[in-house]
Amino acid sequence: MPTYSVRAVRAVDFGVTGLETAARFFSDVWNLTPVAGPADEMLMRGTGAFHHILRLHRAPHLGLTRIVLDAADRAAVDGLHGQVVSAGGMVDSTPRALATGGYGFGCRDPEGRSFAVVCGIADHADAADRADRPRKISHVNLNCADNEATFTFMRDALGFRLSDQTRQFRFLRCDNADHHSMVIGFNKDATLNHVAFEMPDDDSTMRGIGRMRDHGYPVEWGPGRHGPGNNVFAYFCGPEEMPLEYTSDMQQVGEDHRPRKPEEWVWPPGRVDHWGLTPGPSARVKRAQTLFRCSPEGYRLG
Repeated sequence: MPTYSVRAVRAVDFGVTGLETAARFFSDVWNLTPVAGPADEMLMRGTGAFHHILRLHRAPHLGLTRIVLDAADRAAVDGLHGQVVSAGGMVDSTPRALATGGYGFGCRDPEGRSFAVVCGIADHADAADRADRPRKISHVNLNCADNEATFTFMRDALGFRLSDQTRQFRFLRCDNADHHSMVIGFNKDATLNHVAFEMPDDDSTMRGIGRMRDHGYPVEWGPGRHGPGNNVFAYFCGPEEMPLEYTSDMQQVGEDHRPRKPEEWVWPPGRVDHWGLTPGPSARVKRAQTLFRCSPEGYRLG
């Protein structure tokens, strides 16, 4: 078992073709708050302490540029760097002070996705929940052409642990109590499935559905309650068909948690979640969950 583990998904970086349109959506509809950043990008925070949880920048097409992972301190960053190297991961350099603040390094997983491992970022002192506003990134769901290689990297290099496995997905947790912060799928290609934003409570998730509908974004799956993680969910297609989820009430687990196997996650006929209110994901969101690659441009940190 690895010595070091990342603590959370701190932020995701997206390249978008319409920066202003995407920024308006995430501030006015999705309910994130803009924070100061470079002139050619937009940074958005949730109500949690992290400086930002979303970075948007201009690109020729939409894609997930980078997943930023949080580490406890410099010793953890250094240790994680060593684990990544030992696991055969590609790193951009040794850990160092970053021009954007903090301390960290960039790396790539076996399927070419870009990650950053950082600590020491100037975070916010105010971190109280606010109704209807996302706290943080709950989890990132990645489609994997080689799930076994990706799982081995996530476990041995970054310290993720298996919480549950179904026929379609592995649910991975890091060094916190959330049932999962990363999900990796068994798929034909390495693309983004979706990014989930954690709401403070189920009412906020439900009101988020209404707010999205008011602005012309229908719910594409949900509301419902998942099996692994037991979290409430609602899925949408945002700007440029970006696959997004509001979620709340994630299961909290401890060291005594026993991962359940695929044969233990079987739904009755016609069910794909605990509540069974809807038949399942729409054709639109299923398509959106296969479209977007993780761009290699996020590999080297500034």
